[in-house]
Amino acid sequence: MNRQHRGLWGRASLPRPFPKLLNKEGSSYFDLIIKTLVVITLMATVISFLGVFTTYLNLNHMCRRVVRVVELEGQIAEPAYDVFYRLKQQTGLSPEMTIEDVVYCDEQSQKIQLRDTFTITMTYSHAFTLFRPSFTAPIQIHIPMRVSITGMSEKYWKLPE
Repeated sequence: MNRQHRGLWGRASLPRPFPKLLNKEGSSYFDLIIKTLVVITLMATVISFLGVFTTYLNLNHMCRRVVRVVELEGQIAEPAYDVFYRLKQQTGLSPEMTIEDVVYCDEQSQKIQLRDTFTITMTYSHAFTLFRPSFTAPIQIHIPMRVSITGMSEKYWKLPE
């Protein structure tokens, strides 16, 4: 048997994954501490950045719900605004809503005829906090978000002639 190729503990010995960790020099401990701090900082930054995606998904959900209400109602009226304000309270977001590319068949009641399209756009600026020092205001980056969804009225309005 050739014992030199089997390793220290025989055939079933596991390879050493961290040979520098077993080094008894002080510099390797210092390197390990610095690398650990860098990895923890990067992980905390990535986790905090996930809030941006959550905010975008909430904004997208709000816009889809409002578009669906307008599609079913066939007009931009109180039910659409009720859903919008209720979702603002639930999500904690305060986006601006605009209605574009719409042709009303009745201007006073803002009725949209069957199969006519409209676009609802919501814009929001999310504040991403980079650093929060104790002696001054936090350092933030404002990330603009914009969601536009086009819908089609599903209600037929019989108009007086």
